[in-house]
Amino acid sequence: MSKSLRREVVLPFPQEDVWLALTTPEAIAEWLMPNNFKPEVGHEFRLQVDGVWKFSGINECKVLECDPPNRLVYTWVVAPVDPDAPRHEPMTLTWTLSPVEGGTKLVLEQTGLEHLGWFTRFSMAMGWGRYIKRLLPMVLTNIKDGQFQRGAVPRRKRCYGMKRIPDDLVK
Repeated sequence: MSKSLRREVVLPFPQEDVWLALTTPEAIAEWLMPNNFKPEVGHEFRLQVDGVWKFSGINECKVLECDPPNRLVYTWVVAPVDPDAPRHEPMTLTWTLSPVEGGTKLVLEQTGLEHLGWFTRFSMAMGWGRYIKRLLPMVLTNIKDGQFQRGAVPRRKRCYGMKRIPDDLVK
């Protein structure tokens, strides 16, 4: 049985601005995690936070589809704490944007969750809800004339620790 998550929200912002918030490294760092994302098919990138307990904090991703400003698809696999440990199959995140009256409908579908326990899936569902319903709109308020201005989500309000984030990632 396939296990997946789906989150849907209507954001009162133009589709192009929502796309920008999903694909600009500085914006992603504020609403999600530090990263080295590029909206290019085949680009391998990391979303990374400080690790805790059995979580390395490293999420390895690869862009599979990029159709601006409509659809973005990438894989996501959490790197194990032990680099010699086996890796799970990657999950896939699909972001679909469509214009609606009063803004943009954003749909997130995350598949490939079969290897995760129910509590982890529940936690992810709650987390994605917070990211796209609370933090992403904060970032969207800082997009003006097609440019994202940093400072929408102060570091102390973000959902991650930042003590050991590598210099090659946008923070």
